[in-house]
Amino acid sequence: MTADLHKTRDAAARVIAVCDVIAQIVAQGERHFLDDVHAQWAAEMGLIRIGEAVAKIPAPVRERFAGQPWRQIIDMRNLAAHQYDDLDPHRVWRTLTRDVPRLRAYLADIVLPAL
Repeated sequence: MTADLHKTRDAAARVIAVCDVIAQIVAQGERHFLDDVHAQWAAEMGLIRIGEAVAKIPAPVRERFAGQPWRQIIDMRNLAAHQYDDLDPHRVWRTLTRDVPRLRAYLADIVLPAL
């Protein structure tokens, strides 16, 4: 296995694990999330971890698997890490419930089997 593929497999596995934790947060429901700052901060840290791992996937591999908005995922990490006071919990919720499950499925069903 090449170094790029090894990095990609490791990063994808880390992202999938974070997505699974986020799924547990989401399972408690939107109202709980919006009312619980601990859940919000945990989810934001999850988005940071996802962005960090995606950034470690070599660019040629990300280009090969163009089914995700990789740059936006990394940008969300930067927003969560540096402009956390500007994060709208409703926007974060949409990301958690719409984008995170899609990313997990893409990595598990498309990326990992192809490596």
